Amino acid sequence: MTTSQNAEIKNQLRVTDIIFYSLLVGLLLFFVIVMVLIQDKVQKTDNDLNMIFTFVVPLFGLVMMFLSRMIYNQMISKYESGDSLVPKISYYKTVKIISWAMIESSCLLSLVATMLTSNYLYVAVFIFLFGYFFLMKPSKESLIRDMHLNSEESDLILKS
Repeated sequence: MTTSQNAEIKNQLRVTDIIFYSLLVGLLLFFVIVMVLIQDKVQKTDNDLNMIFTFVVPLFGLVMMFLSRMIYNQMISKYESGDSLVPKISYYKTVKIISWAMIESSCLLSLVATMLTSNYLYVAVFIFLFGYFFLMKPSKESLIRDMHLNSEESDLILKS
């Protein structure tokens, strides 16, 4: 493998990490903004919107967790492994972004529900989903395992 290919591998892995941590920081910043905005609000307990969100937010979060994992597994299993290493990494990044977007949407819904209703129940849902999102971080080991890389490709990934 040439040094330009090795540099491309490192670049692809770095881009995947940057995307993940950008999404992570964005969620944290939005969480802080929502907490600052609602800290002085009084919670309304008989709000119709609150009653709707009480069912929708946790259900949507669970559905997105299961769907993101199911779609991730489906897309990874459909990938044909005949390509070189760089397209495999690029495909892995694409599939990860799709699953992250699904979890991020449920995190954002829980924060918007918190902002609209001032109900801290949705913060608990956000924290749970955020923890799941954090567990989905990219790693060299998950790339090797999920993309079924051979020993030569695995060595290249681990050394980069």
